[in-house]
Amino acid sequence: FQKKEITALHNINIQINKGELFGLLGPNGAGKTTFIKILCTLILPTSGKALVNGLEVSKHGKEIRKAIGYVIADERSFYWRLSGRQNLKFFSKLNNVPAGEADRKIADLLDFMELSCDADRPFKDYSTGMRQKLAIARGLITNPEIIFMDEPTNGLDPVISENLKKLIKINLVEGLGKTVVFASHNLQDVEELCNRIAIIQNGKVKLSGTVGDIKKKFSAEKKYVMSFKNQKNGLLDTISSIPHVKNVLPVSNDSFSENVKIEVEIAGNNGGISGVIKEIVNAGGEIHSLSEKKHSLGELFSEIVKSGAQN
Repeated sequence: FQKKEITALHNINIQINKGELFGLLGPNGAGKTTFIKILCTLILPTSGKALVNGLEVSKHGKEIRKAIGYVIADERSFYWRLSGRQNLKFFSKLNNVPAGEADRKIADLLDFMELSCDADRPFKDYSTGMRQKLAIARGLITNPEIIFMDEPTNGLDPVISENLKKLIKINLVEGLGKTVVFASHNLQDVEELCNRIAIIQNGKVKLSGTVGDIKKKFSAEKKYVMSFKNQKNGLLDTISSIPHVKNVLPVSNDSFSENVKIEVEIAGNNGGISGVIKEIVNAGGEIHSLSEKKHSLGELFSEIVKSGAQN
């Protein structure tokens, strides 16, 4: 009956700045939730130190809990028969917020989250998006400096998800100056919201830094999309044979256009696109348009995880 020990996190070293919207990125099971729970003092590390506002989680849990808010996806801890307002009153009492102050804060938060019109409806009748908004309101009830969000857009439809992301970035971070740690496996959400990120895989930080720096590190090969008015016979073979062209891929064409599109991947340390253009023109190719294809975080994620890169 001996339990097998699993190391959830190993040698994690991340520093998050005040007033920052920091992204914690990784697949399911990577260790994101464990990391957040440690910082929220819900579980304690078996070794090492975790500091929040300079306070160690294993020694100053009470002080840290006063400074933080915690928002999770698939919220199940609300009381479904109570209204949204009643739920917030209950949790404000648990957090020792004085009654008069709580009423004022709850009214402000319901307005802030655009829930005032639905404040007195039972929680069970709330949509998924409304429940997530109420979860954020609850996380703000003590006016915390730091808010931890674990998959807050999970399960939301695209419109509600977009509105929630704007609320987090514009209202909470830019408007109120909150520090937000945003954990997600949704690459697009993290790329849209966060300037700095840490990518966690199997309990280890594979890479951390700004999104731009991470892209540069893994973008030695540049990709360009070209379209041709008239495709000469053998032109694609000619382009493929250019020494510093690594790959040539066809791009689906607009059925209303006569142009032929291709994607060309070029080794970054071998002369760039100008030499390729010259070779194409000499081969009789007539380039109609040319644009560099920017790498998305989604395209780079699998490469980063596979590479075993360390910061």
